[in-house]
Amino acid sequence: EEPFAREGVWLRYEARPFRIAPLPYQPLPDGPMPTHFTHVVTIAEDAPGADREAHRAPHMARVRGFAQDGTLALGGALLDAKGGMAGSIAVTRHATVAEAEDFWAPDPYVAGGVWGAVARWPTRFAPLPYTALPQG
Repeated sequence: EEPFAREGVWLRYEARPFRIAPLPYQPLPDGPMPTHFTHVVTIAEDAPGADREAHRAPHMARVRGFAQDGTLALGGALLDAKGGMAGSIAVTRHATVAEAEDFWAPDPYVAGGVWGAVARWPTRFAPLPYTALPQG
């Protein structure tokens, strides 16, 4: 029923289940509509046979500070049909894909070969009424 889907604005869309990581996220940006890209969305599928659990603790330790300072606006695990972790989704405060790639390069999920296929899209956040994410 989404108007962009009904009216052909979106070229394609896919709904994927994911779980938001319980991190100390900052409020989403507010104010006037930006005229340029402000964030990059990263979707990463786990590589076949990757040992996500072996790299999860150092990955979470790394991203916690970035959630606190607002660099990581949102992050979490993509879920498979059984509810297990199958990849990652993250929105970072970077104006370009190149900046986001540089940011993620030293991450344990990248350096440890957990992430296989990775796609990134630059975007800008439109100001909307905001409700804080639950803190866990």
